[in-house]
Amino acid sequence: MQSDTLMFAQVMTVIVASVASFVAIGLGARVLWRMGSHAKPAAITPATDARLERLEQAVEAIAIETERISEGQRFTVALLSERLPSRAGERIPELPGARTHKTPH
Repeated sequence: MQSDTLMFAQVMTVIVASVASFVAIGLGARVLWRMGSHAKPAAITPATDARLERLEQAVEAIAIETERISEGQRFTVALLSERLPSRAGERIPELPGARTHKTPH
């Protein structure tokens, strides 16, 4: 009986120590995670401010050029639509000796 009680005490000691160490590791990891995740924002320096200004100007220039390209495409489409006849039969001339019977596909 004495050995059973001693064995039970040893097993419970190992179980309690294991659970306590797992809890400590979890809490320690959480504390370290929170300490590491508090990144301090960098102060805006004059160099950073100048870079942001150049970036804004570049984005605006790209937007203007994109608008010019789209306007040119619209103009080209308008010119092409004025040149082409509106009906499909006028665009494709009939070839001599062509079949008059069309098979459905």
